[in-house]
Amino acid sequence: MDAARWDRSAGDYQRVFREGCNGYNRRLLDFMLDSGMLYPGCKVLDVGCGVGKYGTYFAAMGCDVTLTDISGEMLRRAEENMRPFASPWRTVAGDFETMEPSLLAPSGPFDLAISTMSPAVHDLATVKKLSALTRGWCLLTNFVSWRQPLRDRFYRALAYDPVRSMAGGLDSPEALEKAVEQAGYEPHIRYENYDWADERSPQEAAAYLIRRHPAMDEEDPELFRRAVETAAGLCDEKGIFQDRVFTRVAWLSWKTLKED
Repeated sequence: MDAARWDRSAGDYQRVFREGCNGYNRRLLDFMLDSGMLYPGCKVLDVGCGVGKYGTYFAAMGCDVTLTDISGEMLRRAEENMRPFASPWRTVAGDFETMEPSLLAPSGPFDLAISTMSPAVHDLATVKKLSALTRGWCLLTNFVSWRQPLRDRFYRALAYDPVRSMAGGLDSPEALEKAVEQAGYEPHIRYENYDWADERSPQEAAAYLIRRHPAMDEEDPELFRRAVETAAGLCDEKGIFQDRVFTRVAWLSWKTLKED
């Protein structure tokens, strides 16, 4: 995975963090609480944690939180966001796929391990690894459909193919569900809609959408100039780029402790 790409996106994730808990975040937290996966004081691992948005929610409940990400810049911001909390927390930098489990769990397994909108857990090997680190529940969330009408118009106007997902591609819940079964656990899957809107100036929209596209050169001033012009042509009457995204998300969970 490309750590540098995620480093460049850290500021965008921090902006979302500052907006606070939205309706989707609240539904996911309530799901974890209501199902008994999450409870005050439990020990939680967040793989592909980004800037620590969910980590701060867990820390506010008094949980013992471990955050890991391949991006050093994401973790730097996560540490800033976690600093106000007195409950135990730590960060571990690295690629989950190749990281030694002892680095993540030096004092024993977690009660809950999650990976939300991240490509870190993506196959049988990483499902097994996440499961072995827990003594309770694992939870993955992944996009399964994605619509971005205004972004599509922006990219096509610049002769680029649209980018389909924040995570760099849509994950298959069926493949992950099968991996959980192959690992010896019973998968549970639930689907939720997750839509959002952002308002940006043409300059902000151009910079953001260039960062989101792997084929666009952030250092190309001519591309940026054309991107600003394109974004301006797609703004509303107030000169605002009204970016709306419509997605559907799979919540895939499994219990790692076998019933007696």
